[in-house]
Amino acid sequence: MSHPSILVVDDEPNSLFGICQVLADEGFHTLSAENGKKALEILKTDSVNCIVTDVKMPDLTGMELLSEVKKTYPQIPVILITAYGSVTMAVEALKKGAFYFFEKPIFDKLERFFIIIRQGLRTQEMERELNYLRKEVTEKYSFPNIVGDHPRMLEIFEIIRKISETDATVLIQGESGTGKDLIAKTIHYNSLRREKPLVTVNCGALTESLLTSELFGHKKGSFTGAVKDAIGRFEAADGGTLVLDEIGEIPMNFQKTLLRVIEEKEFERVGETRPTKVDIRIISTTNRNLQQEVAKGNFREDLFHRLSIVPVTIPPLRDRISDIPLLVDFYLKKYKKGKIPLKIEPDVIEQLKTFSWSGNVRELANIIQQMTVFCVGETITIGDLPPHLFLKDGMEQRKAGRSLQLMKMVSDLEKKWIVSKLHETDWNQGKAAKLLGITRKMLTNRINKYHIKPKKDKRLVNSKNWN
Repeated sequence: MSHPSILVVDDEPNSLFGICQVLADEGFHTLSAENGKKALEILKTDSVNCIVTDVKMPDLTGMELLSEVKKTYPQIPVILITAYGSVTMAVEALKKGAFYFFEKPIFDKLERFFIIIRQGLRTQEMERELNYLRKEVTEKYSFPNIVGDHPRMLEIFEIIRKISETDATVLIQGESGTGKDLIAKTIHYNSLRREKPLVTVNCGALTESLLTSELFGHKKGSFTGAVKDAIGRFEAADGGTLVLDEIGEIPMNFQKTLLRVIEEKEFERVGETRPTKVDIRIISTTNRNLQQEVAKGNFREDLFHRLSIVPVTIPPLRDRISDIPLLVDFYLKKYKKGKIPLKIEPDVIEQLKTFSWSGNVRELANIIQQMTVFCVGETITIGDLPPHLFLKDGMEQRKAGRSLQLMKMVSDLEKKWIVSKLHETDWNQGKAAKLLGITRKMLTNRINKYHIKPKKDKRLVNSKNWN
């Protein structure tokens, strides 16, 4: 903000001129109004970053102007100045939303005056950035970013809609890579708690003792290493949502404690006996089948029922193959290299539908990103598919007796892929290896394995000239 615009409002001409002059000398762009009504007219037509207004004015006082500005332009900081200030008046002004209350004369404390104005402008800028980030987060975790029109996905969309205005506890189950974290965040950012904290704790990454401190906090000196008071994730999420990631990993001994805290919405910090109450929504995620874990005796049944008031099970990608074209289109646009998204040949889509996708949507997203990086031209072809996809699926399909045919297809495809990169780099094996994502030695081994040779005396030839 090189030249912020400041609107000065004062019914005394000398004061109005003087304030505008010192602000202009300091590098600010100034607008002036001799009364509150004129100031409101200026706000309708001009961009204003800050308002400096006298309090005592006829028709519309500074306090009244402050109230009107906060109704329509809440992001603009308002600084009140007066020669008749009092503590009571200052308190009232701050309650109504004034950024600062300054006493006249200002000319004997200009340095402080400029500091206050710059603080107000920085606050406005930070608020603008915060609003942008809120908008960005809301868009990111809106329904269009959960891609799919498979019936089971449509059911999940409907669940999110129904629980958006409730505080119901949600249990999200699904394999790794299916998007459990995305669903959890979408539920939060479409709920009434969207303006409050969203806090996540990975239950599987902590021991029981660390989990207790991480969730509930601790008092200084309560254990070795507790050098200061610390709040836990429950307290940090107060008013918002707490996501218990990989809830199926928490120790059996800790499950009873967690059940009590969830039911009573209160806890004690480690080393403290006074309970702390919180207002939070609980969302849990797991890649385990908790009903099976209950049957095995690994998870408390009462805790399972408490967590699964609203159960959401995300299907693996192999069970919603019909969503692959939509997902591919989504990630092609997300990872596009230029302004125009890459195209993809139909046979590539059909080939993608044949893979098992043990890594689910996350794996597919990584493959699409990889292909956009290494694709030459504007269209992704079958030759751009990474060979490891076929190798990976080949390991699974060998069990069904189809390994020979599959491995031949893998070999043919790998050879074609290597030839295309060698051709692209004019037989520069170092550059080709880099494009292929392998070492030069690995490339040399494959060149020997597939007997790949450039046509005699020709380097700049098309792919048909490669043996």
